[in-house]
Amino acid sequence: MTEGGAVREDERDEVSRFAERFAATLTDTGFPRLAARVFATLLVSESGRMTAAELSGRLRASTGGVSGAVRYLVQLRLIRTERDPGTRRHAYVVDSSWYESTVTANPFLERGEADLREGIAVLGESPAADRLTETLELIQFLKEETRAMMRRWHERKAAPRTRRTAGRA
Repeated sequence: MTEGGAVREDERDEVSRFAERFAATLTDTGFPRLAARVFATLLVSESGRMTAAELSGRLRASTGGVSGAVRYLVQLRLIRTERDPGTRRHAYVVDSSWYESTVTANPFLERGEADLREGIAVLGESPAADRLTETLELIQFLKEETRAMMRRWHERKAAPRTRRTAGRA
């Protein structure tokens, strides 16, 4: 950083390279490529907030492509849409709890229970019903553990930063 707090060009390039590497990691785990790039770009931006035009320019991508990527990320609850103050434009913002969405917003866990209960009822006493019952028990376990894990995360996050980072090398 320069004395005035501005980011030097070499730092900006390094941040851009990091964002592209992180986006590639997200893509490797199943994210659509442009959605991964949009999310990584928002995540590393100073404010965590950009318009579609800013994202399009930064990523050298079409506004239509950015629009589709943004819809995907909003649906996953990784980002949210806000009105750009004083304009009719929208800005896209990394939700401060995006990581909670990655842990808790699992559609299979949310909807799977009801489907499994229906399948168990349909199958009656059978080995297939036993497999569905075990799957249902796993889902219930995962949901309980996720709630407990997020509680512990909030406690850890609330702890003073010096204590949280003391164990880092």
